[in-house]
Amino acid sequence: MATLKYHLRFYLGIFFLVSLGMPVQAEINAIDIRVLPEAIIYSDYYMLGDIAELDGFDVETIQKLAKVQVGKAPLPGRSHLISRLQIENRLKSQFSKHQLNFIMPKQAMVSRASIKITGKELQKIILAEVKKHYQEYQDVRISIKSRIRDVYIPKGNASYTISRIGETPKIGGNSSWMLKLLLDEKEVRKILVRLKVDVYDDVVVAKDQIRKGEKIEEEDLKTIKKDISRERRGYASSTEYVVGEHARRDIYKNEALDQHLVEKPVIVVKGDHMKIVYKTSNLYLANIAMAMKSGRKGDIIPLRTLKSQKTIYATITDAKMAEINL
Repeated sequence: MATLKYHLRFYLGIFFLVSLGMPVQAEINAIDIRVLPEAIIYSDYYMLGDIAELDGFDVETIQKLAKVQVGKAPLPGRSHLISRLQIENRLKSQFSKHQLNFIMPKQAMVSRASIKITGKELQKIILAEVKKHYQEYQDVRISIKSRIRDVYIPKGNASYTISRIGETPKIGGNSSWMLKLLLDEKEVRKILVRLKVDVYDDVVVAKDQIRKGEKIEEEDLKTIKKDISRERRGYASSTEYVVGEHARRDIYKNEALDQHLVEKPVIVVKGDHMKIVYKTSNLYLANIAMAMKSGRKGDIIPLRTLKSQKTIYATITDAKMAEINL
């Protein structure tokens, strides 16, 4: 009888220990996955370790789980929801033999970390950068014709560049510009901007009409501020360029004077006798010749020597002399 009680106690003890050991072993192998209510992502894709806390004794498996790519991150400044099914689909092929306990909040969200640049900030950047292209002019007025919205870019070392699209011969007027937003020197966003640029500068104009061929004097001119947006690039209006020159055509009252409207006076007339000179550091030769063509200072004209009747081309330096340049 005693022996039967002993054996009964022994088997009951074994059964009790086994029954205790099974859940303990299962608990040791289990891994808890506590998904966060909201996770902030800094890259284009997110891993399980970015959106959940992993807990368990199997460290090696936890490390592998943390590196599993769960999904693609939303655009900068935006968020999207994630579901248990989405996570399970990513894990089931690799971890089907593991006991994974999901602990999900009512709503799990992934947000992309970002820098917000407001439309007003972008407008300030555009206006300041474009104005740098017109530093040589006194008064530049830039108006933005495009609608500029807030933008979001990933966090990092942000910078930008801006450049004009296409070339135009005019100084101002309507133009398109491209603003490129950079992150760590890599382009992340392009913004096309349409601008109107009005340029005002001091301009030399005729007080009254100047006839073709007339010599232009200081008293024939005045300076006013004028819109030069439609003028061609390289435009320059100053009394130093025109005083003493002759009108190439009729110049009208208040018309802006530029180099293309004036020309140097004719100082050598066909048939004039001139001195022609050839000189180097070691040699100086001179002769008398007759101009075979009228010309202005700086013009190269043909001259015929009076004695040998040879034709020589020389540059007019003044009304009485021309220089041979070989």
